Amino acid sequence: MADLVSVPALVRDDARQRLIDEALAERAAEAERVKQMHREFLARKLSEAEQRRLARDPDAKDEEEEEEDDDDEDVEEEDEELERMHQRVIEKLKVLGARNREAEKRILDYDPKQGGLYHTRIYDVYDLASFDYEEESPLPPMRFTNVVYKSAKDFELCEAVNILSVKIASLDIDFPIHVYGTVIARDSLDKKCVYLFRRDRQNFQTINSEEESLILTGPKRGLALISSTYVETNLIIKGDQNHEDRELSKGLLEIAGMERRVLKTCELESCSLATRLSTVDVKYGVVKDAVEATISIKILAGEFFGKITACSNTIKESLVLHDSRLAHITSGEKLAPVVVPLLRSVVAVYVKDKLLLSITAHTEDGEINTEDGEITRDIDPKVNGSAQYEISVGTTTMLVEVVWSIIDF
Repeated sequence: MADLVSVPALVRDDARQRLIDEALAERAAEAERVKQMHREFLARKLSEAEQRRLARDPDAKDEEEEEEDDDDEDVEEEDEELERMHQRVIEKLKVLGARNREAEKRILDYDPKQGGLYHTRIYDVYDLASFDYEEESPLPPMRFTNVVYKSAKDFELCEAVNILSVKIASLDIDFPIHVYGTVIARDSLDKKCVYLFRRDRQNFQTINSEEESLILTGPKRGLALISSTYVETNLIIKGDQNHEDRELSKGLLEIAGMERRVLKTCELESCSLATRLSTVDVKYGVVKDAVEATISIKILAGEFFGKITACSNTIKESLVLHDSRLAHITSGEKLAPVVVPLLRSVVAVYVKDKLLLSITAHTEDGEINTEDGEITRDIDPKVNGSAQYEISVGTTTMLVEVVWSIIDF
């Protein structure tokens, strides 16, 4: 497992902290007003119900008094025990509520682009105070590859998300910028960190324009879309001798879960987050009845310098699996029999679709090699198992292995 990225804590200015404190105080006061209104409403309703009951049966009160005289001791004991239980529940909820409110302060920030106070991280969890925001998801890919299914009734497919690109769509300062930090996803399976982008300060990425994407290296497994999936950004601009490091993007994006959508086919969607010095655009595919494809590639003969991407028939937008220029490989290197280094290896595919694997050989200046230098292979999805394909591109022979699994808890 790679070392966690250490992102320096940038100090909030006094003005922003004052606005946060004022907004929190107003929120607490409003919550107390709502609670008081609720208590008064319940008391009024109980009183009205008692009055209606007595109006229907004027003798009910006398009869009840006679019955209560017979069972006073039992009733009093039961009432006392119920009251003790009630008080214990109230105290537990008070403690939990206080802990959660204190924990929530740590994920609240102030930004005029967000209209004031906003959450920078996921908050839809039961016990916010004990939730570990930095814990990485332990779930690996290929969890159900070796499971044998006797029929389609033995498994259930869920929807999934492919994060296709993350771009700095607009910037309040001039390009180029040197970016480090994290972009993570959290899905329904465990709500823990699944890294999409993770770089420390010494391993920054230079971005020259809004057309360039962050170089994504995740997710490491398929992202389920059951309830909402979240994308959290914590991106920093590396400073130089004249400028300190500055926050580029810090916040939370939500991809609506299946309880809030009707999905008839796979969909290409996007969402934006405007915070700090930028607007970040995230483009993603929502995949119906998804299976997880984990891809690995070896060079059997020849050499390879180029690009390998994956997409499907229903969503043509490609994920970059390998780019020799980003992997610092030159066209003169003999890769055989070394495994081709992949930026990303996991793709979610609609089970009735096709996985389209495109391999393009480039020259050193980035041009497509015209001599049989481009090929696309159609691969049928499966719910389990694996398959190998020998593919020739120009003078290079590759062995592509695709391992299939459902996406489940």
